Amino acid sequence: GRAFSPVPLPLPAHASIMTGTYPHVAGVRNNGRRLPKGRPVLAEILKARGYRTGAFVGAFPLDSRFGIDRGFDLYDDRYGSRNASRDLTFVERPADEVNAAALAWIGEKSGLPFFAWVHYFDPHAPYEPPPPYASAYRGREYDGEIAYADAALGRLLAGLEKAGVLRDTLVVLTADHGESLGEHGESTHGIFVYDSTLRVPMIFAHRDLVRAGRTVQDPADLIDVAPTILALLGVRPPPGTQGRSLKPFLEASGGDAPRDLRNRETYFESQAGWLDRRWAPLTGIRSGSWKYIEAPRAELYDLEADPGEMRNVIVSFPAEAKR
Repeated sequence: GRAFSPVPLPLPAHASIMTGTYPHVAGVRNNGRRLPKGRPVLAEILKARGYRTGAFVGAFPLDSRFGIDRGFDLYDDRYGSRNASRDLTFVERPADEVNAAALAWIGEKSGLPFFAWVHYFDPHAPYEPPPPYASAYRGREYDGEIAYADAALGRLLAGLEKAGVLRDTLVVLTADHGESLGEHGESTHGIFVYDSTLRVPMIFAHRDLVRAGRTVQDPADLIDVAPTILALLGVRPPPGTQGRSLKPFLEASGGDAPRDLRNRETYFESQAGWLDRRWAPLTGIRSGSWKYIEAPRAELYDLEADPGEMRNVIVSFPAEAKR
């Protein structure tokens, strides 16, 4: 399917995931900012309904100091020294260590349902996969990081199975952003708003609530994650939620999704260039196959004909751009 982040940065994207709102509404538009109080986050909503809540994060951008820990009984951000610095990269811990902490907490028998946020940071610069992936993917280290994270996810699911809870657990897999790897002249992510850094995976799985094997081609956004989880659990999202429940796409009964979900328009931005370097801020709208980027030289792409966003067609389609 086609799922997208509204912002190619870890902290703002996670704030959007947890609040179901765009970065300018959630109040976090760059890494290193603090999530303002006031807007309910997913962990708070579920905690109020009797869930145990635990977060197990892999790296510094999601440190509790940034306020993303709201609503969690346990916020495990023990990823290593807070003082280490190396080439401006973030301190992180590998996925298997994140798994160990998460599975230990999940295994505590309390009789309560649980909400666990398990965060892997491995597919992130610098690309240094552990053995045996380092040798198996020499020269393709980013692929090695992906393969390691994928294997770690398998071990996490096996751990849930062993604990006897996988059958009753709603599993949601997504990412905060993609990686450009040189496309459009960007080596990693955070500045530009092309789909190389905005497109993300999004998978929902549950034995009863979700129809197995279904692929959805209609567009989804990270702001939809929280309202979808809540809808599947029978919980009304808080007022002001901008995301839409994807439950109609996922339900075991199938059926057609509402037209307003199919024909929606979504917003995206990157303010990091402006906030960090006083470069132009970038904002944009995605509407059907069209994608418009507001920039000093505005850009318009027909994603159906040009999914790599290589041909700016704004001169050829002035009416679409104006709309």
